[in-house]
Amino acid sequence: MNLMEVNKAKELRGQIISRLYEYYGEDISLNVLKSVLRMSLFGTDITKEIKKAIYYLGGAGKEYVKLVLNEDDYMNSLIWLTPKGVNLAEGDIEDIGVMRYE
Repeated sequence: MNLMEVNKAKELRGQIISRLYEYYGEDISLNVLKSVLRMSLFGTDITKEIKKAIYYLGGAGKEYVKLVLNEDDYMNSLIWLTPKGVNLAEGDIEDIGVMRYE
């Protein structure tokens, strides 16, 4: 990955955290999340990029998001912020792999 791709990935992760914070207290589907993201920065295969971002944000040691997988349709899976994800959204903790501007 070049530096531009790395920064795009970090920005997408930050957008995901920010959007989920707006919906905090509600479970939303990945389809809803996808529709509220600023996708113009991420090209045509945003679903693939979302999957990679969710893998990072929900991975061991991070656990900023919780995903309940829909086996029939990945994009209908439910997602929400964990308490640790709220801390990240509110700036109480930082993650070098997540770029937030808000």
